[in-house]
Amino acid sequence: MRKGQSRACKAVPQNRSEASAFGQAQRPITDTMKTIDLLQALSRESVEFVLVGGLAVQLHGYARMTYDVDVVLAMNDANLSRFIEVAKQFGLAPVIPAPIDSLKNASLLDQWHREKGMLAFALREPSIGGGIVDVLVKPEVGFEELSAQAVVGQLLGSSVKIASIDHLLAMKRVANRPKDQLDIIALEKIKRGEDPNA
Repeated sequence: MRKGQSRACKAVPQNRSEASAFGQAQRPITDTMKTIDLLQALSRESVEFVLVGGLAVQLHGYARMTYDVDVVLAMNDANLSRFIEVAKQFGLAPVIPAPIDSLKNASLLDQWHREKGMLAFALREPSIGGGIVDVLVKPEVGFEELSAQAVVGQLLGSSVKIASIDHLLAMKRVANRPKDQLDIIALEKIKRGEDPNA
């Protein structure tokens, strides 16, 4: 087992029947955006990304609700262009009044982070209550480090990188919201080999 890998990550579905079980804990998003389809499309189009946030915690084995998909991207132009094309295929558009191509403008993202405290460039489906994809623009752990220590799961034949438990713990400790505190407890249990759902 690789450093940072979790046995629980084997819960990543291998077929359609497993995929339906995979989506049960986060029903609101799977009913709209079809999370599995999105992740497969990102993988198929060679988008370099690492799953973080609640979905990554779920895939490590903690049964918890999540309403969005959080990713950290390689922020080079070619990768961002591939990501934007997939986002457009899924009808995703920025929550803020800005074009989706703003994601490729590093100086603008820096300005929004500095002046407005922006942590994520959020994309939403057009329907009411549609799914959200948060692209972390200033993650506590950078893409290269996240990617190097990520756990690679198989999702219906596509490889998906999932942030390691140690990196998720680091990110959750910085955010430190009530739901992050619960995730920290669960991730620490997983790290010790205990059932996070007990």
